Amino acid sequence: MEIIRDEEMNGLMMIPLLQQWGVNRCNVRDCIKKPTTIITGATEQPFGLCENHYNECKETGKIAYTLDWCALVNEH
Repeated sequence: MEIIRDEEMNGLMMIPLLQQWGVNRCNVRDCIKKPTTIITGATEQPFGLCENHYNECKETGKIAYTLDWCALVNEH
């Protein structure tokens, strides 16, 4: 598993990578936040984590979420 993040420029350098890899949201089920981290090698395809979910994983030392690749739609 590889964790790809930009710790030095507040995530600015992640924007092109997120677009290139097709990661447009946090892939934790029901989360609609913007991703700040790309995780590769843990599943068949790379996935994104928002800052909150990344920090939760960092604190616990493991990833224990249900992931979802379907686009979420905000209903107003």
